[in-house]
Amino acid sequence: MQTRVPTPCVGLCSTTYGDSVCRGCKRFAHEIVDWNRYDDAQKAAVLTRLTQLMSGVVSRYVLVTDADRLKASLDSHGLRYRKDQPPECWAYDLFRQTRGQFARLADFGLAKLPEAESMSYREIWDVMNSEYLLVSEGHYERYFRQPLAFD
Repeated sequence: MQTRVPTPCVGLCSTTYGDSVCRGCKRFAHEIVDWNRYDDAQKAAVLTRLTQLMSGVVSRYVLVTDADRLKASLDSHGLRYRKDQPPECWAYDLFRQTRGQFARLADFGLAKLPEAESMSYREIWDVMNSEYLLVSEGHYERYFRQPLAFD
């Protein structure tokens, strides 16, 4: 039996307001519109890009010290995450769903990296979410915006 490629939608779509990149899932507007027409390879390519960008951002601020503890904590708190993604993405999902409102990173098998040492957990979330959007927008600009032609 073939498994369906899950949508990365997190229910916070901003493309309906004219954004080229969704502020929720970070997909491009045309990827959201065309998602149900995409074959599994196209969907997997989108998910791979999002996973790589998300992991890169998280890795600047948070270190996964114990992936098993992170997984168990997410499960015990009833938080959603994709088990097929790397633990850095699980950490992003933790911050996204809690907005950084938890007692100790160590309880989740996580630690702050030097870049985030002086930040509150809420500030870490805000920075990671903003940076993830910026790198996603950068990819969109690079691959889909056509330079203006001047006569």
